[in-house]
Amino acid sequence: MKRILLLYNPLSGQKRTSRASVITKAADVFRSAGVQVEQSPTTHAGSAVEQTEQAVAAGFDTVIACGGDGTANEVVNGLMRSGSRAALGVIPLGSGNLLATDLRLPVNPVSAAQALLRYSPSPIRPGTITSQDDHGAQSRYFIVAAGVGADADLMYRTAVEVKERWGRKAYFIEMARMALRPQFPMFQVEWAAGGGQHCREKIALVMAIRAEKFPGLLRRVRLGSSLRHNHYRLLLFKTDRARHFVNYFASIASGFNWSVPNVKVVSSDWFRCTPLEARTPAKIHAECDGELLGRLPAEVGIAEKSFQLLMP
Repeated sequence: MKRILLLYNPLSGQKRTSRASVITKAADVFRSAGVQVEQSPTTHAGSAVEQTEQAVAAGFDTVIACGGDGTANEVVNGLMRSGSRAALGVIPLGSGNLLATDLRLPVNPVSAAQALLRYSPSPIRPGTITSQDDHGAQSRYFIVAAGVGADADLMYRTAVEVKERWGRKAYFIEMARMALRPQFPMFQVEWAAGGGQHCREKIALVMAIRAEKFPGLLRRVRLGSSLRHNHYRLLLFKTDRARHFVNYFASIASGFNWSVPNVKVVSSDWFRCTPLEARTPAKIHAECDGELLGRLPAEVGIAEKSFQLLMP
């Protein structure tokens, strides 16, 4: 690392009033190591994509996303669009921080900056996801996870102000509310299995996971997934009953991993989700890296090109 841009969202997170001073302290860590550093706040939702493109065009060799998984997602989309070999780094300041957890980064921003000085860029092929909005098909790159169905519905229903107040706990609060629903809408998923085979199921949720380590209540989860693998571990919920969802997450969160009916875990590098009925697409959303996207039909794969990620 010779020239770093620290990108941060000044309006997000539980400690946004002290955000600028925290970023300055992290910047001082890099400067003390002889690295040229600049700090730049994002200006609106999605602006980190364009700001990353501008940074690599200006000669920055590293862009550090100071925030959560959503900020890192915007940066990687900027890197992929620019075709740059600049690296992505992360300083965890978000409500989820799944990527930072997977990268074994400390939650303290100064300690995370010190750790990044020891990390090296590694090529990672990001995920790709295409879903539908009011303007047609929209595609996006992502890093650690994507979901279609009840998982994205959780993102859709979790209010921004609740996330600001409660952070990661906001999702569990909304999950408890959703558990009171009698059932979730079903749709069809088709995925690539080994030997060129394609499988199909009716499901209410599919999650594509590449993270190995998880934060908070999910720290005991072990799915055999990894950013270094060019495939996903898919969680397929072949049920519309909320109690099965609660049962499964209790199973993995506890670390006991007991068997839950109608929940399947498979490996695949591609899947496609389509509605069972014409009226269902508007009810079924997609998400990636914790950011809400469009609706069905949705398709997920692995990109052919890679980006550079600072890793231990």
